[in-house]
Amino acid sequence: APGTTCLGLEYFCFQGDELWCRSDRDLLDLAGREIAALGLADARSIVDGVVVRAPKAYPIYDDSYQRGLAAVKRFLETVPNLQLVGRNGMHRYNNQDHSMLTAILAARNIMGAHHDLWRVNLDPDYHEDGEALNDADLRALIETQSRVPERKVTPTG
Repeated sequence: APGTTCLGLEYFCFQGDELWCRSDRDLLDLAGREIAALGLADARSIVDGVVVRAPKAYPIYDDSYQRGLAAVKRFLETVPNLQLVGRNGMHRYNNQDHSMLTAILAARNIMGAHHDLWRVNLDPDYHEDGEALNDADLRALIETQSRVPERKVTPTG
């Protein structure tokens, strides 16, 4: 609806723990309090909310993680033009900016580029192996992005 926005909040927990088992109403109330505490909106202005519980949403690194991931990657390489992006798509933990970067580069791949999305990992403090994009690649990417969000006006308004 015009004049409204959609916000998504993530709460990290394990299936069956205290947070997971809270009622939808309790979680929506918590989200409203936190939105207000962050100064994003007055809790009274929240129109609606939905709770989605996603079991096993994040990769857990264990002794067999690399072996399992390698098998999945080998299989997926047989699917032409499949572009895997983000945490769940690549089953690797990376920051939101890394996830968005894989999506941008995947879109460019669809248009004819040849970016290796598995190489996107700009922070050496992460657990998985990966190589950073070079400075020229990053500068070229940055130059295509607006520094300030731009309002897009549709023909109807």
